[in-house]
Amino acid sequence: MKILLCSEVSATRVIGGAERVLREQALGLRERGYEVEIVARGPAGDTRPAVHLGDAQVGHMTERRYPVYRGHELAFVLSSLLRSVDAFDAAFDGHRPDVALIHQSLAGLGPILRRRRAVRSWIYMCLSLAHEEYLTRCTPGETPLARSRWILNAKVRRWTERLVMRRCDRVVVLSEFMRRRVIDCHRVPESKVHLVPGAADMVQFHPPRNSREVRQELKLPFNKTVLFTVRNLVPRMGLDNLLQAIAALGEEERDLLLLIGGEGPLVPVLQRSILELGLTRRVQLLGFIPEDLLAKYYQAADLVVMPTHQLEGFGLVTVEALACGTPVLGTPVGAIPEVLSGIDPALVTEGTDSQALASGIRHLLRRFRDQPGERDRLAARGRALIEREYTWRRHVESLDSILRDTCAMQQARPPEGKGV
Repeated sequence: MKILLCSEVSATRVIGGAERVLREQALGLRERGYEVEIVARGPAGDTRPAVHLGDAQVGHMTERRYPVYRGHELAFVLSSLLRSVDAFDAAFDGHRPDVALIHQSLAGLGPILRRRRAVRSWIYMCLSLAHEEYLTRCTPGETPLARSRWILNAKVRRWTERLVMRRCDRVVVLSEFMRRRVIDCHRVPESKVHLVPGAADMVQFHPPRNSREVRQELKLPFNKTVLFTVRNLVPRMGLDNLLQAIAALGEEERDLLLLIGGEGPLVPVLQRSILELGLTRRVQLLGFIPEDLLAKYYQAADLVVMPTHQLEGFGLVTVEALACGTPVLGTPVGAIPEVLSGIDPALVTEGTDSQALASGIRHLLRRFRDQPGERDRLAARGRALIEREYTWRRHVESLDSILRDTCAMQQARPPEGKGV
């Protein structure tokens, strides 16, 4: 069966959840015998028209890239539409794909409008709603014109995603939270929306044999209680509230060390807040954390914190940290409670503000100190949950079932060329 994945991100360099899901799906489907191709927008500064991923055991795949013009919003959209169709045509060179799996709406807009009948079945992979991501990532601006553009941008993203999603045969989401958002926002019939939970790589993310050795390798102190989070540094992640929570804990938790991994536009804002709150000795911004070090930071931490303020379509950080045997404290946002509530209700804070975060951190750290073995108990329950419900093998098996079922339903549709 031929599968085409359409994406705005690359599977060859994992810098966030979108890249991780794309890569794991591509590798997993290839391992199950599918012929897989990826059509992706070329990363900024990378002019290679195609790259390869996979290995001799799994099988090799090609990621075909199309360049876009980034100097102006309208030109960016138009170049994405036109060049994504060209890359789509090149991917199979006249051979009809059985399924096109769209990961972001703009990546799939051109192909589904221009080549809809060239594919037997279309499936939309919804990690989050495009317009909600935009509204939380970008500020409205200070002038009426800037605010009007901000609103228009959000409406165009919502319209585009709805147009693409409604033309697909199925919609796949990673959480019950996102399933409800898709149904409520885009009025997609419930029967078309399928839940396939996100996952963690159980080989890459595993409990440490010796946590002291991991800390020594990362040059982290042994006498500190280490909190860790890794996020895109954007407002919706709630990192400003987390800094205020650390400051609010004061001398009571003076041995705390908070490590924040990730890149994004909030770097200067967070640096300024760390200075103003007097946290230079208690908070470190690590920047981008390479794949080969990410598991080690999870392993080295006493507690991973998910301080999300808005929108968490799933939260791969949560399951990756739990797979490493590290308890996770998260806010009651999006899909976070879906995972953490099954381990212990205390792992979900009462709110997203700094007071709720401080209270949650204080409560858990007291439990760890006052109840010997409590952290290990939570760690074991978390790892067991991931092994049982949140592995990529389980994810790809469920996706495989949806692909085959969708193709079977569309089997009677005859090939009609490349037209709309």
